[in-house]
Order: sequence, then C-alpha cells, then structure tokens
Amino acid sequence: MHMRNLSLISLGPKSGEAYLRRLVTRVASMGRTARLRRQFGEIDQRSLELPPSYREQLAELIGRECDNVAASADPALYGSQTEEGVSASGLDIGYDRARSENVQVRMRGIALWVALVYHETRSAETAEAKDLHRNILRMMRTLRVFSSRVENNGNQA
Repeated sequence: MHMRNLSLISLGPKSGEAYLRRLVTRVASMGRTARLRRQFGEIDQRSLELPPSYREQLAELIGRECDNVAASADPALYGSQTEEGVSASGLDIGYDRARSENVQVRMRGIALWVALVYHETRSAETAEAKDLHRNILRMMRTLRVFSSRVENNGNQA
C-alpha cells in the first residue's frame, strides 16, 4: 500500500489537475445528460399529445431544424437568443416553447429541442448519452421524420 501512495505523490500537481479537470467534466456531462433525459420524457409526451393531423408537420419541422443545425457555423449556439443582456440557449428556448399550449409554438419548440439534442448526442461516448440518442431516433422514426426527405431527394439528414 505504501508503494501506491508513492506513485500518487510522484504524479505531481499537473497530473492531479488533469484528473480533477476530467472528473469535473465527466460530472458536468452526466448532469447535462440527466437533465436532457428528463426533458426528453416531457418532449416525447408533448409530441404524442399532438393530434395525429399535426404529426406530419412536426416531422417536417424536425427534419428542417436538423438540416439547419447541421449547416450552422456553431451548432451548439443554434437557436440561442440574447435579449437585454440575458442569453438563452437554443435547448432552453426549445424546451420552453415545447411546453406551450399553442400547438404551432409547441411544435416549433419540440422541433428545435429534438434537432439540437440529436446533433449533440449523435457522436456520444457515454452510455447515458447513447441511450438518449437512441430515444431521439426512436421518436424520429415514430414521427417518420426523414421518410418524406428520402422520397423527395434521396437524402437523409
């Protein structure tokens, strides 16, 4: 056991700082993923509550938002707004709008939120984020988000 302590001491302050940075990054990532998973439950429910006649329109909106996020210079900032010095992320804006009682506002919010989370989690490395991505894909398949795009131009976003 004494040798193990020596090896930790010999790592030096820089190695300890790197470990602490990785730990903080991992904890922050886990917190973010947990928050997004909670929000997904509500987003999924809100999409299912839409009348069937609106689902095709929602699928088209999600597809368009996915295209817009992918084409954005900085996808993480897509949909963000700053008013009176206060910034709101696209995810927060989408989530707030998805909770609206106005169906059109709700659909636009769902589309924005889903597109941003899809983009953020598509190259996920953690099991939790991969699971969230699979849930997003399931939701998109249920809504048939890309089916009309594939038929129209052979491309899938």
